Amino acid sequence: MKTTRFEIIIALIISVLLCNSCKNDNGFTIDGQISNCSNCNIVLEKLSPMKIDTVASANSGFNGKFSITYNDSIRHLYRIRINNATPIHICAVNGESISLSADFNNITDYSISGTTDCEELKRLNVRMIESTQKVEELRSTVSQQFGIDKASLEKNNHIADSLYQSDKQFITDFIKKNHESPIIYFALHQYVSTTPIMQLPADYETYKYVLDEMKAHNPDLEETRYLESEVKRFELQQEQQNRQYVNLTEGSPAPDFSLPDENGEKICLADFKGKDITLCFWASWEKKSVTAIQKYLAENTDRQIILISLDTNREQWLQAIKFHKLGNATNLCDFKSWESITAKLYGIKTIPTFVEISEEGRIEKIQ
Repeated sequence: MKTTRFEIIIALIISVLLCNSCKNDNGFTIDGQISNCSNCNIVLEKLSPMKIDTVASANSGFNGKFSITYNDSIRHLYRIRINNATPIHICAVNGESISLSADFNNITDYSISGTTDCEELKRLNVRMIESTQKVEELRSTVSQQFGIDKASLEKNNHIADSLYQSDKQFITDFIKKNHESPIIYFALHQYVSTTPIMQLPADYETYKYVLDEMKAHNPDLEETRYLESEVKRFELQQEQQNRQYVNLTEGSPAPDFSLPDENGEKICLADFKGKDITLCFWASWEKKSVTAIQKYLAENTDRQIILISLDTNREQWLQAIKFHKLGNATNLCDFKSWESITAKLYGIKTIPTFVEISEEGRIEKIQ
């Protein structure tokens, strides 16, 4: 039976497809060299929102060279851990080849190539390290200056705020540029020093954008499902809070409350009866609120200022009070964020919010 030209072409196409399929089934490879690290343990770990799994490993040779192959048909986030050094993050899928080189004595200054995702993760890593170093240097400078003058304090606060806004813009641009890749989930959860860049209450729109892009391009990832549950939980909380908000008007009595201060002692609004009071609602993770209360404190030295934080982490709250020189005000926090009864009593929907209260205990202004 004579074979037609058409049948030959079809056979060739099938053969090529089968070859590509076999190639993809072979997994992805990481070939690297870590100088000053002979016979080091190189571990590949798969990342997920709730756990980290070791999936492959290798020992580097005398010259620091190593090779790891892993089979994964879905693009995932991973990290390469070399002994106890800072891990290197990658994103890969079957069929890709990644080249890595680094010096074990300075592991964060590594070189990587092979995929755009890995190169972008390196760019993200460099930026976060640089920003963290700048923030730590600024904190060290402030902590060493006893009795720092107002002008210097304002300058340092302005630098810190500018760094924060710059980092937030960098993360936003990074997410938009890489919107089809799962690395945007990783970018959403970056820290500078001990402070997260993005926070769901303050950056809901960004979280929602990342979720929509993950659902469109990476629907099968555990990160997508976890982020969806996180966003939906926040939306439900907001709906519940909106139903519980009290609509206070100027001239109405200011509701009393009891909140712990920095030493854990309960402070009530009634403790300040007969004074002009301002309640300032803020949070250490919302830099605009920090800047606003610093300005308010400087301009209203004749009032009793009570700073009510929506923080959830005690250490981060105390560090912010010290770093931003807020110790002269009365600082209160129950670490319940938007679930704080006091926030609901005063109908707080955004921060910063300032509630000015007269000597008679009535609300004069809400802004």
